[in-house]
Amino acid sequence: MKEKRKLNKGCKMLLLFTLVVSSIFLLRPFTVKADVNVNINKETQIVTDLIGQYSINYTGDANFFGFYGYYENNQKVTMTWGVTSSGFRYYFGKNGAAYQADKDTVGKYGILIKKIDKVYYGFDVSGHTVKGIRVGSISMYDIPKLYYFNPKTGAVDNKKTSLYRKYAATSTLAKQNNASKIKKVLGKYKKCTVSKSNTCMLDGNGKDVTYVYDYVQLNVVRPTGKGSSAEVVASITVRQ
Repeated sequence: MKEKRKLNKGCKMLLLFTLVVSSIFLLRPFTVKADVNVNINKETQIVTDLIGQYSINYTGDANFFGFYGYYENNQKVTMTWGVTSSGFRYYFGKNGAAYQADKDTVGKYGILIKKIDKVYYGFDVSGHTVKGIRVGSISMYDIPKLYYFNPKTGAVDNKKTSLYRKYAATSTLAKQNNASKIKKVLGKYKKCTVSKSNTCMLDGNGKDVTYVYDYVQLNVVRPTGKGSSAEVVASITVRQ
């Protein structure tokens, strides 16, 4: 009987220790590194940084680990924009975490597209709004497409998006789309590679050529015996 009482007492002590440790983690204050100043509506000065080392569920609907967010007056800030002193723009959603592309899902240069007040915006893996031509999808079930984001507002420019999609439309045997227009829009490339073997497009009459830019890559076919001016579009994708 004495041995049984000791066991019960030990269990109680273990349970008490577990509860104390758990409460420390659950009540641990949210801490940030004060290295980024953020202005909300150009009035309130606050601080934000990558959430610390703990995966804490504050509201029952969010796992903050690896996301950006901040508190103001001990309240989690939600559903609002934040602009850093460096000019980077964030949007903090319902759970307080900034909209941010998942690098494991879309890659280093991929984006997350979210609708805010009836307007679509793109966010990179750091949670910043993007600008210019990027490739992404509104839904994880959609095929990634070309989007053009306004350099000033970060919003999707529907008119330019529609135009540039035509420039970047995939060629077929019946309708070949010369790549010169989309290449001009994309500007100077960072790298160009030409395949050694023949392309599998256009009845194999040509070489596959890939132009790599900052965030996207343009895949074209250069017909046999012709120069780059004769290249036709194969696809435009996220930079690999």
